[in-house]
Formats: sequence, structure tokens, C-alpha cells
Amino acid sequence: MAVSSTSSSTSRTSSSLDVAGIVSGLMEAENVPVNKLDAKIGNSTVKITALGQIKSQLSALKSSLIDLQTPANFSKQAAKFSTTSVATAEFTATATASSYQMEVTTLAQPTIWNVSGFSTSESALAWYNADGQSSLRTNVTGADATVFQSASGSFVLSLKSKTLGSNFSFTLSADDIAAGITKPEIAYQTASNAVFKLNGVQFTRSSNTVSDAITGITLNLATTTTVGTPITLTVSTEAVSARPKLDALVKAYNDLYAYYKSQTASSIDSATRGILHSDFGVSSMMRQLISGLMLPTTDSTGVALTDQTDLSSLGLKLLDNGTLAVDDTLLAAASSTLQTRLAAGIRIGYSSTLSSDLSNQIGDMILSGGVIQDRIASETSTRTDLAKRKTTLQEKLVSVQARYTAQYASLDALLFKLQGTSDSLKSALDGLTNSQKNS
Repeated sequence: MAVSSTSSSTSRTSSSLDVAGIVSGLMEAENVPVNKLDAKIGNSTVKITALGQIKSQLSALKSSLIDLQTPANFSKQAAKFSTTSVATAEFTATATASSYQMEVTTLAQPTIWNVSGFSTSESALAWYNADGQSSLRTNVTGADATVFQSASGSFVLSLKSKTLGSNFSFTLSADDIAAGITKPEIAYQTASNAVFKLNGVQFTRSSNTVSDAITGITLNLATTTTVGTPITLTVSTEAVSARPKLDALVKAYNDLYAYYKSQTASSIDSATRGILHSDFGVSSMMRQLISGLMLPTTDSTGVALTDQTDLSSLGLKLLDNGTLAVDDTLLAAASSTLQTRLAAGIRIGYSSTLSSDLSNQIGDMILSGGVIQDRIASETSTRTDLAKRKTTLQEKLVSVQARYTAQYASLDALLFKLQGTSDSLKSALDGLTNSQKNS
């Protein structure tokens, strides 16, 4: 911000000099260096914004490359039962496509004893919590010791074992029962293990959630099957189209390239000249990207593919204008092996010298110490220095303005005094002349 002029005040009705106007004119010249600094600061800010946009677009390009290099993105697994009411299944990446015949004979369940004869809910809980029942309480959880009112003035204490399975069964002895309390002859429900068959092989488990029968598959048993009528579990892997991922990569790269071209455009016309037209670091970065795209496409270990080794193996083509495109002819030619390659894993722009692919190289560009982040840091530092210089100069100009104001105010006062003296002398001379004429 330029230093502005201020008006001087005086008790006179008129002034010989326009002090404010003179000071204002002088300060316009003094403010030229400040204005130049303002322009440089503005230019630096625009550069930082442009570099930040390039960084953001590089990050998007990196993400699209990683998506295309992630095998899991190109296969969809599913584990489904022919009858979902009997059981459901969850799968992991280690599951193998196959099908299984399953029969469920019994489900894992807890032991349940229902003790009656209590007149109040409080008396039922007091009996359960008595010192002599500590061994009983070790077999059931507090939450599973539940009181029900079966009729008016009649309460039942329902005791359920902590865990499913026959290993966690418990019984009620005669010593557990107080006077007036009715001990059932048998448990309402006896603990049992889950028993089921997969392809005729029998399994016994203490839980209805089974994760160790089929690798990568967790079975959730819900009910039993009809004897002699097994249900089918199908684990399948389906191919996922690569086209959306290819289109995303093309868009990310082309967006970056178009912005790069606009910001580095050279022209004698400042209106069309890009703010980064002379930025060697950014230009070097773009050349590195293009070179990376032209490197062989390899498998996940970095070994070049045996036939088409460039982007054409993915159905992609780098055009003469610098943009990237999905070539339908190349994509059709690659389609027979493309899915297998993507599902197995690829690396785009892999450099054996750097032991790195293009996505990692882009990551290095935008991290601290990388070309783009360093350019942002450098330009930010430049802008900070310019702002400090501007502040220092403005502080000096305040003193300059005050000096100019004082100087020309003094000159104005002197001229006013001289003008007064001149008027007095003129009046005296006029009086003397008139006196001589009249004598």
C-alpha cells in the first residue's frame, strides 16, 4: 500500500502554496518502489497458487496410477449360499473360487436352566447372588441371569451358560436349591456344539461362527438343514472392467497436462503468457512424467511384460499433442490378457535404475524435498522477503512524507510572511505617492 499525502491545517483563510498537492505529487514518485514490490508480491502469489494446483493434480494422477496398479480393483469375490436362511458367509482375499455342499446337523447353543418358585424378583436375584452360589455364578454371566414373571406373584430365574458349546455346560445340584425353590428335573436347553459337513467331511465346533473350516471363508450358521438335502456354498471371482480406471488415469493426466501448458505458455503478450513460463523446475517435472509414461509397463515385480511393453498393452496411447487417450483398437487387442495382467498386478513407468514406478516418482515430486514442493517453498520464501522489504520501505516513506509536509508548510509560511511585508511596503509607497501628488 502506498503512503498517501495529508493536508496541513492553518488558521489563515488562504495559502500561497498547495502543500497537500505538492506533497501528494512528491509521494507518488516516492511510492514507485512500493508499487513495484506490490506487483512482485502479487506475481509471487499467483505462482504459488499455480504450483499448488499442479501439486493437487499430481496427487490425483498418482491416485489414478495406484488404482490401476492395485490387483484387488479388478476382481470381485463373492461367497453365497443357495439358501441364505441356513447360513451366510464372509470372505477375504485369500479365498479360492470353488463350491461346497454343506449340511448342518446341529447348532452350537448354551445350557439354560429355569429355576422357579420365587415370590419376587428380588428374592430370585438374592438367591442367585448368595455367597453359596459363587460356583454357579462362574458358569453364567450376570447379564444372562434373567428374572421373568411367569404369573402374578410367581417369578422364574433363567440361567444361561457363558459360552456356546458342550464344553461350557453346567448343572444344578440339590445343594444349589433353597427351601421352597423348585429345581427342574432337566435343563430347558442342553449345551451342544455345532455339527456340520462340507463335501461330506464332518466338523464340530463350539461356535456358530466358523472361520477355520475353509481358508478365507467365515461361516455364520443360522439353522439346521433337512437331512439328505445339503445347501450349496459358491465362492466365485468375477472380473471387473478396467475401462473406468483407464478413463480416470487419462483424465487425471490430461487435466494436469492442459493446466501445465496454460501456465507455461510463452508469449510477448503478458495476457496470454503463463505465470510459470520460465520455471525450469516445472518443465523438468513434466518431461519426467512423459518419459515415465514411455517406459515399459512391467509386472508387479518390475519384470517387463513379454509382448507389448508400453502403454499400448493397457489400451492407452500417448498422442503427438502430448495428451493421453484410450485407444479402442489397442484396448480390443489387449483385452484377452489385460484382465489377467491387472489382476496379477502391474507397474507403470517402472525404472530399474530408481527401483521405482511412476506413482512413487510422483510422490517424490510432491513431498518435502521434491521439485514441486521445493518450488512452492522457494516461492513462499520469496514472497515473505518481498513483504518484509515493502514494510521497511513503507516505514521510511512515512518519515519522508512528514519531512516533505514540514518543509513545504514552512515555505508556505515564509511566502505568506513575505507577501505580507510586500503588501505593507506597497501600501506605504502608494501613500507617499499620493501625498506628493496632493502637495
